Amino acid sequence: MRVCELALIIVNLIALIIGTRNKSSKTILLGLTGLHLIALALHGAIEGFRYQMMFSYIFVVLFTIYALTRAAFKFPESKILKILKGFAIVLSVLSLALTSLLAYALPVFTLPQPTGSYDVGVQYVDLTDEKRLEPFLQGSAKKRELAVKIYYPASKDKAKPYAAYFHDSPELIKMFTAAYGMPDFMFSHLRLVQTHTQEGLSVSDKQARYPVIFFSHGAGTNMEVHTSQCEDLASHGYIVVAVNHTYVSSATELPGGIVTDRDATVNFDQGDPREIVAHIMADDVGSVIDKMGEMNTGTTDSIFAGKLDLGQIGVIGHSLGGAAAYDLALNDSRIKAVVNLDGSVYTVPKDKNRIAPFLMLANDETGVQMIQKHEASMKKWEDMPAEEQEAVASAYGSKENYIDIYKKQEQAAAGLAETLKASGSLYSIEGSAHMKFTDIGLFVGAGFHRFIGIQGSTSAAECLAITESVTLAFFNQHLKHETGDSPESVLRQYPKLHKVKLM
Repeated sequence: MRVCELALIIVNLIALIIGTRNKSSKTILLGLTGLHLIALALHGAIEGFRYQMMFSYIFVVLFTIYALTRAAFKFPESKILKILKGFAIVLSVLSLALTSLLAYALPVFTLPQPTGSYDVGVQYVDLTDEKRLEPFLQGSAKKRELAVKIYYPASKDKAKPYAAYFHDSPELIKMFTAAYGMPDFMFSHLRLVQTHTQEGLSVSDKQARYPVIFFSHGAGTNMEVHTSQCEDLASHGYIVVAVNHTYVSSATELPGGIVTDRDATVNFDQGDPREIVAHIMADDVGSVIDKMGEMNTGTTDSIFAGKLDLGQIGVIGHSLGGAAAYDLALNDSRIKAVVNLDGSVYTVPKDKNRIAPFLMLANDETGVQMIQKHEASMKKWEDMPAEEQEAVASAYGSKENYIDIYKKQEQAAAGLAETLKASGSLYSIEGSAHMKFTDIGLFVGAGFHRFIGIQGSTSAAECLAITESVTLAFFNQHLKHETGDSPESVLRQYPKLHKVKLM
């Protein structure tokens, strides 16, 4: 709960205790009314209104009416009035308790402070890949369009305002919420979250060029839910390009409007849909690398001309984005370091000796166990009831197709395990969960994560801090060649971080 919100609730309670006494004078009632209105105005002006505080706002209105009425008229004591007054007090207490609970359960949280020395600038860019048709629209002649968000080390300018979360877009927030089957207003307060980035800043001249990291989100989320990690990397002297994968993300803002993952018209029924989508996402990153090259050479007008060290490229991805990052580690020689945040993989290595330096962070709930057992992310055919088998056979074309895809996923999982065993680069956070590698773990208060399907005993903030420290150390080691920095050094800082040995 924010400071002004807490102050408003306290004023509500003071008014409830003092203002409802029969002996309260006109001065006290009007004073409490004025205090209420001041607290409400400050809250709205400084922090912004949100629906979770609704009952507090209603209380202010009703108390104002009550105070003005009592100040203007004298009511005779009666039994019925005492009963009504008692009922109103009880209802007010319950309503204020409920609004406090809502404000805590769905907080306007504070993003973790970036740990580097640079101020962070941000720029949104729309890109079109003229070489590729849109793969998610059946029979379309449209070219593939992508929105990217570029975080960069910036020169300080206190006059520039800080950017709002989710690009200050209520529609993006609605689409994200709807993708999880929740009421579209549930996370509307995310627009009030402030980032640590500013638009319109110039690129810092502390270094001539900066290594570049590309970030891929998971299916059904978007690039905005990785703001904290992108800000932190940029504050340490990286240019971070977060790619919003159109029709994979919950929603993408394009020049022609917002499109969602539900607008896709292609049914990937030939092969493994997840493998196909991960490969498209890898192609997206490859295309964006090309576009950043054009910005760097000045072919495309950009503030990043001459500022990008494209000889030192890293890629990081979460979930399905992690699968895409792994694909790039295996198949794109431009990539010098890759991090997979808890993503199952679908690419079978063709050349096990050709892979960029690779690190994986897996949750300790199911992620590590799946890697250790070489498990596919799909169910075994034999483990499904007859009704599910029938539905799956229809979706994949046949039972045989499903089993073939399952076997290929097992091969991919075995290839991943072999890669991680050889490199010794599998790490896990004790008490972590899949979505705690993103900002999403911050969206709800402690104790309420299970209601949105997030498990794990370690707090979302701690998981995020460990994730950011490990990935930063890894990129420092391989992109900046800082010999004193490595994931091994982070193990000593965080007892809940564990290096997993594969047998």
